[in-house]
This record gives sequence, structure tokens and C-alpha cells, in this order.
Amino acid sequence: MLPRSPPQPPPRVLELIHLTLRPAPRPVPEPLPRHLGSHLRRLRLDHRLSQLELAARMGFPGQIVTEVERGEQAPTERYLERLAHALDLPQEQIYALWERYRRTPAGAGMPGDTRAAQQDCPYRGLHAFQEQDAALYHGRAAAVSKLTLAIGRSALAGVVGASGSGKSSLVQAGLIPVLRRQEEGWAVVAFRPGSSPYEALAGGVVELIHPDASMDLSVREAAALSRRMHSEGIGQTLDQLSQRLAKPVVLFADQFEELFTHCPSEETIRAFLDHLADLAVRHPGATSSIKVVLTLRGDFYGRAVAHRRFSDVLQDNVVNLPPMNRAELRSAIVEPARARQVDLDDGLVERILDDVGTNPGNLPLLEFALTLLWERRSDGRLTHAAYELVGEVAGAVATRAEEVYGGLSPQQQDTARQLLTRLVRVAPPGSEGEDTRCRTSVAELSELARVDSVITALTAARLLVSDADEHGRPTIEVAHEAVIRNWERLRSWLDGDRQFLLWQQRTRRRYEDWHADREEPANALHGRLLVEAEGWLQLRGAESVAGDLVEFVRASVTLRNEEERRSVLAELERFLTVRADELTEVVARLAGHRSVVEERIGGLLRGETSLRPGSGVPLSEGEVFRLRLFLATEDAGQADWIVRNLHHAGPAELGVARDMLGLSAIEGPATHLWSVLGGGGSASGPDGRLRAAVVLGGAEAADPRMARAAASVTAELLAQDQMQLPAWLEALGAGAQSLVRPLAAIAVDDGVRETLRETAVSLLHRVAGAHGELLAEMAAAGPEHAYSEVVRWLVDADDPAVRADAEALLRTVLATTPGPDLDEAQRVRLGRKRAAAGSTLLRFSTSDGIMEQLVTGPDPEFATQFAHQARRRDVPGPLLAGLLAEAPDSPARYHLLMALGGYAPDTFADPAVAGRLRGDVLRLHAHDPDPGVHSATLWLDRRWSGWLGVRGAAQEAAYDPSGRRGWFGGTPHGTRLTFSVFRPGNLLSGSPESERERSAYESPQRPTRLERSFALCMAQVTRAEFEAFMEDTGRVGLPNITEWSDKPVEPVVAPTWYEAADFCEWLTSKVSGHDRTSGYGADLDDHPVLGPGWSGFRLPTEAEWEFACRTGTVTAYSFGSDRSLLDEYGWSADNSGLKTHEAGLLRPNPAGLFDIHGQCWEWCSDWYGLYGAEPVVNPEGPDHGDRRVLRGGCWNLGARYARSACRNAHIPSNRNYYITFRLALTVPEPQPAGVFGPNPFPWSG
Repeated sequence: MLPRSPPQPPPRVLELIHLTLRPAPRPVPEPLPRHLGSHLRRLRLDHRLSQLELAARMGFPGQIVTEVERGEQAPTERYLERLAHALDLPQEQIYALWERYRRTPAGAGMPGDTRAAQQDCPYRGLHAFQEQDAALYHGRAAAVSKLTLAIGRSALAGVVGASGSGKSSLVQAGLIPVLRRQEEGWAVVAFRPGSSPYEALAGGVVELIHPDASMDLSVREAAALSRRMHSEGIGQTLDQLSQRLAKPVVLFADQFEELFTHCPSEETIRAFLDHLADLAVRHPGATSSIKVVLTLRGDFYGRAVAHRRFSDVLQDNVVNLPPMNRAELRSAIVEPARARQVDLDDGLVERILDDVGTNPGNLPLLEFALTLLWERRSDGRLTHAAYELVGEVAGAVATRAEEVYGGLSPQQQDTARQLLTRLVRVAPPGSEGEDTRCRTSVAELSELARVDSVITALTAARLLVSDADEHGRPTIEVAHEAVIRNWERLRSWLDGDRQFLLWQQRTRRRYEDWHADREEPANALHGRLLVEAEGWLQLRGAESVAGDLVEFVRASVTLRNEEERRSVLAELERFLTVRADELTEVVARLAGHRSVVEERIGGLLRGETSLRPGSGVPLSEGEVFRLRLFLATEDAGQADWIVRNLHHAGPAELGVARDMLGLSAIEGPATHLWSVLGGGGSASGPDGRLRAAVVLGGAEAADPRMARAAASVTAELLAQDQMQLPAWLEALGAGAQSLVRPLAAIAVDDGVRETLRETAVSLLHRVAGAHGELLAEMAAAGPEHAYSEVVRWLVDADDPAVRADAEALLRTVLATTPGPDLDEAQRVRLGRKRAAAGSTLLRFSTSDGIMEQLVTGPDPEFATQFAHQARRRDVPGPLLAGLLAEAPDSPARYHLLMALGGYAPDTFADPAVAGRLRGDVLRLHAHDPDPGVHSATLWLDRRWSGWLGVRGAAQEAAYDPSGRRGWFGGTPHGTRLTFSVFRPGNLLSGSPESERERSAYESPQRPTRLERSFALCMAQVTRAEFEAFMEDTGRVGLPNITEWSDKPVEPVVAPTWYEAADFCEWLTSKVSGHDRTSGYGADLDDHPVLGPGWSGFRLPTEAEWEFACRTGTVTAYSFGSDRSLLDEYGWSADNSGLKTHEAGLLRPNPAGLFDIHGQCWEWCSDWYGLYGAEPVVNPEGPDHGDRRVLRGGCWNLGARYARSACRNAHIPSNRNYYITFRLALTVPEPQPAGVFGPNPFPWSG
């Protein structure tokens, strides 16, 4: 709605604005001065001042005054303003001269000048083209045509484009003149939605109906019409308007994005969009007498079409306004100048076009630059020199703005900053929105000092424009967003004040709700909002905030104070029930009413008043503690009572008491607390030391007395309710650091209850999060259930030093080797700890030093534990697969294969990883010389249900006479057998006295030397193999063993020793042609004795069996001494189901032997006898006896019998369902290359 003069005289500032915006009057008959300088010289002389005197008053050098009066340079706006002040002239007179000067062509009035004295500028600066500017509007013919078609076929059309793309001009100077020229002669209602879209629309309607009405009448009628449209809709009103005018009506909603940026009510926004949609639906098609056209910034289009009904009628009738192309821009530059018979320097148009580019935001900059260029035209030409002077396209706005700003006094410049930042609606940081101009009431700005002169200067420079709102109140706003985008100084102000300005925007919306609702207290500022407001006022000063907002904040403060006074006693009651962490806050709130509060507390403690009137319930001990705690904040005499009644408070309250009162610094209470902590004072309750530590810990955490009491305090802490432990730790504050070592000791002590260890680890994270070494110790030695969390703490540590310290300690742990002084349990713990350390380093993608530890030495504990922990500790399976491919030796490959068995095949779902792993495992199965690796590949494939394809690709390998390959196999008599080869070596038979669950007949340990190579079958003889022997030899007598061995592939049970020996001879005869009875002869007592030089199948000696079982280890089992892992390697009463099982289901030992621990006792060739202490070579047992040796343990016994050293014996003729046997061979010693004889085992390969 265009501004009209209200009945009351407007403020002076509005008069000045209107004055500066009106064109200067055309020259009267008085001749025009030769140039402006001559006129300014006449003014100086009228005041009887010399040039030097005037220059001194103005603060300019005298040379400047001389050059201006001679016409050698143009006066700046700053010059004119200081001239008005120096000559005590009205500013409007000076600015009228300025308007007259800038509209006068250069050279006008000079001798020989025959042109008109005044020519209007054909460009519009930062202002949109109006309907009356249609003749000067060029370059948008195509867009005008599209918009005309769109509004012709629909009742609602929209122009969408970037800020500065010329949307308003397209409608006002393009579409509306077209509609006016049509036969119907359309009437136009123009409005901007602003904060009250219905009122703005109503104002436009009233202005169209009553263009000459007084402001009071217009405002009253607009208010009534607004209410009616809000309730009944827009369509009925516009229909009536069209009928009254007897012509169709087009509704022009300019800057439609204001509906979303200015209107504070989402309900009003939705209703207005609904009413526009209804209007379009009621007036469909080309013949509609009511049309609506709107302009909308592109970045707000999404918000508009988010309203479904509005989107449905708008989206097919949108004209997207693109940047003007080069030809269109040329027309917009050249044609207006041609209309004024003004030429442009050669190349100037192309230069300007190059500067403009294709950015739509440059269009207003172009118009502004052309306007300034017009003002500096010379001899009817727009020149390159003038173009450079105005700052070219990119700098035109900034040049003019800086010129005006530089002409202001320092005080005016400060006002300009406050004024301009209030005229911009800033966007939150990081949002997609942009800063936009904000039409602001002049009344809101009136408290700014010197605002009249600043507004006058800025409006004269076309940087601000004036208007009136829907209520007729004078407004001021930035002329265009281009000023905001392109004036660097303004942008820096906005960026620097962004949070302050955002706060003012939020507060104004709150103020408007409060003011509209008759200052409803609920709409005032409360809590954080009020604190924020007070903070801004204190920081920036009340003078930097609009007066109505300042009063709003002050009214909110008054309301808050009144509410606090009324609620103080209720707050005291809350003090007794709130959480402990709120106590300090409540005390602070009550501090301003202390006299009232203390009077109330005194009555409660004396029993004169009741907390709950009529209930008769006395105060609880906890309530008394809180009341005395409040009093103690000012009354030191209460401290003694408090330290003797700590048992009445919870942990959080104790921490509050410590922080509020500083009890450790009060001599009497502090002495009592230290005495309790040291165990010498009287403590109330079983956790008196813990409570004393809480009260002392915050200030005295480094005191050595705190460290001495740490173990006792820790014990009392761990005895607390688990749910309260975090609160106790928080209450201990810095004192919790003294508990780190005691907690760590408990966490790594596997003799402590597991739940207690886990609790200790959880607490440690809270107090030792910055101790990388300590957290690493927890990862390596703490309870496994807490491992993942500890590692996560390390991974998430903000300080890189924490991770570095942890890795250093983990490497140290990994490199620790077991000493001879460690017992079996300690070796197991160390192995687990080292494995956890290695797994954690792999979690950190650090594998250095781990591969070297994967060996089968005398103590394999680390390698075994690593194989079983890797998956449980979340080492990535593909990482282990990669290490397998890189492993430098067979022992490392064996243990990595054992580790991979802990994963499921789907861990390697990536086709590339799966393919590489399959290839590596198949290659190792066929070509790795180590029997442990060979068996491990079979076991892994069996574990993964054939996923690797090893069993299908298995190949038999002949005996290798060179000794390089440690295994061979074949199919003698239809049965596939694979043997592990053992070369001469030393063995310490039996068990040390330190071995748990050992037996006396395993002593003394006997140094044993085996000087001949032998081979041992990787699996026990199966039931199918043995039954073939029985059938072939016509033997009978084997009982029904189905209960214990029900499958042909499971080991045979219950063969006598003699039958086992006969089986060896029988199988040898089948593969070599030997006489079936040539293997075993008879001694003097007619007992079988292996004949000399026998190279066929046989039973192993006891020494050979133990040598093969141990594979170089000295631990209880070939895999170490951890009995909890036996279920992975051997069948015992714990996992067998009291029967035997097929070989290959459990892990092989490092020599590739399956079920060497457990499953069934295995016959050895030796007679049983006690060990002697003397070293022996190739022992074969006593010459005579009544029992033959059994080794290996059994499926119906416990772990102690499956140890490598465990011995048993039985009468050789007896049958038992827990006895089986395993084949052995004597093999040749390795031969030099080139001298190999025939294969001693032709059935192999």
C-alpha cells in the first residue's frame, strides 16, 4: 500500500524521506547557475566566509573547497552535509540542490548548451520498475509473454526466481501494462504479505476503492475488511470488488516470501494459502475475472509447495525467471539510453556485459551502476571513465554505500550500523536461507540518536526506501537485497552481530504475542529466554535494542521477581525433594530470600511448624540434613553436626555438602573426617570411610593419607548398591583418582568374583579414562566380558597420547615370555593376557611382533590362547586371512588356521576375500610340508561344512625321503591313512611336580632320547577298518560296541592288545606281501615281541606316543595348560556324550594328530613299568610285565586323564569300551638329494 499523509503531522524523519524521494522541482525562470560549484560559492559569500574559514568549519582542506567551487570536482554527499552544518542551512535545502545537480547533464547551462535543462534517469537503481516505467523496461519480452500466457489460462500464476532476478519488475512493468491495454482494463490490487497478510491485502483493496480517503478511514476500513477475509475467505471480497469496479481484478502479491519470513503464525500462513487456493479453484480457466499473480524467491518455493492444496493450483503455472542472457542484458542497457538520446562509449556495453556475467543476483547491481553512470554522463555520453569512477558493476553499490558512510560523522556511523542491522532479517548460521531486508516501523527506530540525519543520507543515496505498512505507519527498509549481498561493511556487521540479531528477531516474535494477548504473563520471557535477554542487554546496552523490546524484557524481569517472591516457601519444600545435583541451584535461588527461608527452617527444626500441615509426620533424618546444609552455607556452626551425620545423606548430597561448605578447610570437622578415614575415629555405618573420602576428596585428593586409605575406601565402594556406584564416583570427585590402583588390582585378579571384576573395570573407565596404560592393562588382563567396552574407550579417546600409551604397554605385554618361576596357572594367565594384548593390537590395525609369537615352543600358551580369543575379541576375520597369506612359517600358519576356526564362513562374504582365502587354504593343504598345517586345513574345512572345498580336493602324498615334508598318506587296503613324521629328538617324559592333577607314576621326569624316525597315524583305527580285519581273518569275539562307537568312521573300541598287534601285521601283509605273522615274535614267556628290522605297521612305544603328543611342548597338553580349552581338542566326559566321535571334528595338535587328548585310551607296545630317573635312549619298556601301557585319556573321564603325561595300563587280553589304538611306522632317516631309493611305503602317494 502506497504511503499517504496521515491526519497528524508525520515525524520529521518521514518528512525528510519523502522530500528526498520526490523529484526536484524543475528550474524556475531564474537562470541555472553555471554549475553547482558556483551556487555553493554564492552561499558561502552570503555568509561572509572566506574559503579557508569555510574549510576550517567543515574540517576539509581549503584546496577541496576551491576545487568544488571552481567546478573542477563534484562535491560528495559528505561534503554537502558538512556544508549544511557549517552554514546552518536546512539539510533538505542542500539535498534539493544535490538532486538538482545530479539530474543536470554535465555541461548544462554552459555557453552553447542547447539541451533540455533536466533529463530523468531511464534506469531504476535498486528499485523495481513500476507500471509507469514500462516504456523503459527492456530485455524481458519472452518472460512477459510466458507470464501473460500463464495468467491467461489460470487464476493463479507465480514468478519464481533468485533474489535480484527482476521478478517484481516483470509483473509491474511487464505484465500489468499488458493487462491494462486489454479490452477488459484490469484493475490491480498490489500488496506485500508482511507480518499480517490479510491486513496487507485489505489495505491494497481499500486504496484501490478509496484512493483519496484519509489515513484514519483507510486503516479502519482495512482492519474490518481484513477480519472478514480471514474468516470468510478472499474470494468473496474480490468478487464484490470486481462487480463494484465493473472490471476484472488482478491481485499482485509481491515478495510473497514475506509470508514465510515475516508472518509469525503458522496457522495464519496455512489459512492464507488455503484461501488463495480456494480463490484459484473458484475462478478456473482463462475467463476468470479474478487473477492472482505472485513473485517468490526460488529458495522459498519449497515452503510454498509444501502446502498441498496451494501446490496443486500453482505448480503448473509457474514462470521460472532465469538470468537474462547477453542479448537481453544488452537491450536493458542500450534501449533506455537510446530513449533519452544518450550514447555509450565504444566498447562500454561489452565491458559492462562481461562484468555482469550470468549471475541473476547481478541484475540490480547493473541497474544501480547504470544509474550512477547516468548521473556522471558527460556531453550526452556514458563513458568508460565514469564507469570506473562508480566502481563498475561489482562495486557500484558498495562504492555508493561507502561514499555515504564515509561522509557521516563517527557518531552517525555508529547510528548507521545500528539502523542498517535492524533493517535486515538475518538467517541462522549454516541454514540454507539468506539474509533478507526487513521493512521496519520508523517508530521502532526513533530512539536511535541522530537517526533522522542518517536515514536522510541513506535514502538520498537510494540505499533505503520509505513506505507505510498496512496500518499507515511510516516504514523504512533497505532498497534491495543487493545492498546486503554486495556491501562488504554491512555483511561484516551482520556476521559479527548475527547471534545478537537472531535473538532480537526471536524476542520480537515473542513480544508481538505478548502484546497482542494483552501482556499475558505466560507469553513473557521466562527462564533461559529471560537470562539470555538480560545477558544481551548487559553486553550490548539497552540503547542498541528497540525500546519496545527493552520494555518487554524489563516487564519480564519484574514478573519473574514477583513470581520468585511468591514461590519462595514452595521452593524450600522442593529443596527437600529435588535431586542432589539441583541443591546448589535451589540454594542460589533461595539466597535472595534468606531471612524468610531461615525463619521457616528454624520453626521446622524446633517443631513449631510442620512441613505438611495436619499430617503429624515429623521431618525425616534426610530432610533435617538438607535443612542444616542450607543453614551451613552461612552458619559455620552447622558444620560439626553435618560431619557427624554423614550417614543421613546420599552420595550426591555428600558431594554437594563438600563443594558448598569446604568442610576439609574447617579445622574441627576436618580433623574428625581424617580420623574416620584413617580408621581411628567413630564412623557411623559400615561405609564411614567412603563417606569421609567423599567429603575430603575434592580438595585433598593428593594427600598421602587419602592414598593409604584407598584400599579400604575401594572395598566399601564396591559393597554399595550397583545402581548407586556412578553417583558415588561422581561424589568422590578428584578423590576417585586415589582408587585407580586398588580398582585395577581387583579388575585383573582372576581370583576375585567375576561380577566384582567387571564392576571394577566399569568404575575404572570413569576414573582412568586418560590413563592409556591402565586401560590397556584392563583390555589385556581384565574380565573378558568388559573387553569390548574397554577397547571402545581406547578407540574413542580424544587424546592421541592415550592410544599411544596403550599400544606401548600392549607391545610390552605381548613380548613378555613366561619365566621358569611361573606355575601352571600363572602361565595360563600370562598366555591369555598376551593373547588379549595381541588381539587388541590387531584391533588397532597393528600386527608388528605378533607373527613371531605364533610358534609351538615348549610353552604354546600365547599361540593357543590367541587362536581362541581372536574372534571373541573382535579381531576382523579378513585381517587374519590376510595374515595367513603372509605368514612366514608353518607354525604361524597352523595357529592362524586354528584362529580362523573361531569365525563363521559368512565373515568372509566379500567375494574377493573368500576367493583368496579358499585358494590359500587349498594351497596349504596340498603343499605345506607341516603335518599340523595339513590337518588344520582339513579340520577348518570340516568346521565350515566343506565351504573351503578341502575334502573334495584332498590328495595323497608319497613318503618324502628327503625329510622336507612331514606327512605322507595313501590308501592301503581301501582305507585312507595319513601319517605325521617325527624325526629324532629329546623328550622329558612324565610330568613335573608342579603340574596340576598329576599322578605319582608320572615321576620322576625322565630325559629320553629318540634316535630313530617314526610316523604316527593322524587318526585312530576306525571301526570299519578293524571289522574288515576281523572278517578277513575269521576272528570273533569283539562285543557289540554300538553304544560307544555306532558309526563305521568312529574309532573301534574294545580290541585287546593282541588284536591290535595282529591288526598291524595283517595290514602290513595287505600292502607289502609280508607273512601276516612275521611282525611279532614271542619271548621266553610266549609274549609277542616285535621282530628286529620290522618296517611294517606297528603300535607306537610309550615314548614315541608322548613325543608325538607333546610336539616339543612341556605343558600339560600339547596346546598348553588351559584345561578349559580341552573341549576344542579332545573328547572327555564333559563333551563326549559318553561315546566316541569321528576324527577331524576337533582341532588337531601341532603335529596334525587328531584326538590325541581324550577320546579313547590308546594301546602302546610297552609293558607298563615305573619310570627311572636315569636318561634313556629309544626306550621300549620293561622286558616283562602283566599290563600293557595305555595313553591319551578317555571319553568317560575328566581332563586330568587327557594330559600329555598321563599313564594308564591294562591286561593285554582284556577288552574295554574305552580302549583303541593308533598305527605307527618306523621310517627311514632323511636321505641326501639324488640318492633316494625306492619308496619304502609304496602304498603312499
